[in-house]
Amino acid sequence: MAQEASEKAESAGLRHGTFCWTEIASSDAEKCKDFYANVFGWKFQDSKAATDGFAYHEFNTGNADYPAGGLYQLSAGMFGNGPIPPPHFMTYIAVDDVDANAELAKSLGGTVLKEPDEIPNVGRFAIIQDPSGAVFATFKMAAGGHHG
Repeated sequence: MAQEASEKAESAGLRHGTFCWTEIASSDAEKCKDFYANVFGWKFQDSKAATDGFAYHEFNTGNADYPAGGLYQLSAGMFGNGPIPPPHFMTYIAVDDVDANAELAKSLGGTVLKEPDEIPNVGRFAIIQDPSGAVFATFKMAAGGHHG
């Protein structure tokens, strides 16, 4: 079964070191959905993996059988007492082991901004800043996890 899950992830393009997801954090999700649908022809649908009333809108660029990413609205509750960051894109890179990869990044001068954590029904991720300040996320799909 683990082999089957690994093969499924690879067939979805989730090989170590490959770009696997793009996330758009927005200050106005509805306005952005309309913008990207009209500018690029992207199709949006509400995620089946979203929990606790969190509105997460997956988008398909027309190039695959599964979504290319998701769009959500930033809110103060996401950041505790910290400031809400500006709207941004977050690129996710597939890794074989999120925890080991975060440790490797630290040892090579990177900073782990968000320690490895679970995305319910989906997989595991971390947010890392490279030594020059660029930010990206790493991701490993859970066996049987949702991807589109």
